[in-house]
Amino acid sequence: MTVDTVLSPALQADAAPVAAELAQRLDGAPPGVPFRVRHVDHDPAVPERARQLEEIGFFPGEHVTVMARGLPGGDPLAVRIGLSTFALRRAEAACVRIEPVPRAAAG
Repeated sequence: MTVDTVLSPALQADAAPVAAELAQRLDGAPPGVPFRVRHVDHDPAVPERARQLEEIGFFPGEHVTVMARGLPGGDPLAVRIGLSTFALRRAEAACVRIEPVPRAAAG
C-alpha cells in the first residue's frame, strides 16, 4: 500500500486555515493537521457504526489527526485519536464531524 507523507510543521501551519474552512468531516481532513472531534453522526445504513467509533475513542473534544491516506482514492485512512492509531474506511471517517484545533492547543 502506498500512502501520502505527513506534512511538515511549516506546511501544517500553512494548511491549517484552509483546512478549517474545507474539512468538516474526518474523511475530508488533510493529513498532518490536528482537529478535534465535534460529534459522531449516526449512520442509518450501519446503525452500530457510531457506537463502534465511540468505543475506540471518538468522543467530542478528543484530538484527531489523519496521518496518511491509502492510494488510490484515499481509502483507508490512518488516523491518530488520542494516543492510538487506527485504519478507518472513508465511510467510517465520514461519520466523524471535526473542528479545527486552535494553534495554542494543538501542540
